[in-house]
Amino acid sequence: MLFDIDHETPAGEAEVSRLPEPTAARYGFAGETLDFLVRTGIPSAEDFEFSFGLPVEFDARYVWDCAEETKNGWTFPDGVEKVVKIGNLPVNAVVVDPGTGTVYQYTDAVREVIPLHGDVSSLVKTMVSFLGYISSYSRGEDEDDDEEYARRKREVGALLDAIRRTDPLPFAHEHSEWVELFDNLEGGVFT
Repeated sequence: MLFDIDHETPAGEAEVSRLPEPTAARYGFAGETLDFLVRTGIPSAEDFEFSFGLPVEFDARYVWDCAEETKNGWTFPDGVEKVVKIGNLPVNAVVVDPGTGTVYQYTDAVREVIPLHGDVSSLVKTMVSFLGYISSYSRGEDEDDDEEYARRKREVGALLDAIRRTDPLPFAHEHSEWVELFDNLEGGVFT
């Protein structure tokens, strides 16, 4: 895994979804991805429309065949044969290639599946960083609006840099939903 996330890290105020190992294997997950989904899990934060989790009983509707989706006008990266829908960001679905563990954003606006995270630990790290900043933010007593904005810009920039050093994917594509979410975070929309 790209980030060291233990089973306690994602919890906070969020609900964490974990899969039974046999179910994760039926979805096609293996290795570190399977282990992460079984032992650590992925949080959801409904207040921010981060909705993640798979049914604990296998449901084939969550497994999408890329060849079929290509017939419907979707574009997939080379080599991706199937994806498993693990949840949603506020606008787009989030899917994982169970063979590689790469996380993709199912981008409705352009009917393209774009790389979003190198693995599921990066998804969790990015989400936890976003939510953690919001929950810990407080305005400085003597700050005017310009000073507050400058501080938020520095703090959010530091979060972005910390994530990018390990996984540049969350902010690499212009249609990545994380780009807008962190721009809004910097602009004070959530604080």
